Amino acid sequence: MKTLRLGIKFKYVIILALAFILLGNRGFRNLIANYREYRNLTAEKFGRQAQRLELEKQLKDISKNPAVEQAARKELGLIRPGETEYRFPPPKDPDK
Repeated sequence: MKTLRLGIKFKYVIILALAFILLGNRGFRNLIANYREYRNLTAEKFGRQAQRLELEKQLKDISKNPAVEQAARKELGLIRPGETEYRFPPPKDPDK
């Protein structure tokens, strides 16, 4: 009976020692923190890849429609790379 109690106490001592070693060790805590950050960054990466695919799809849809490009050029004054835009003042009314 005494050996049984000694075995049970020994198990608790071993468990507490392992817990103290693992949780008290700064390197182990950093390892767990780095793993959590890795999982978060991986999830964010997949989210951004999905967002990128959606934006590429929208870009293809917009580039197929010349009316959208024309409206952007007229309303926002957008130009393509390498183009030069010339702006002239509106003509004056001869009546004034």
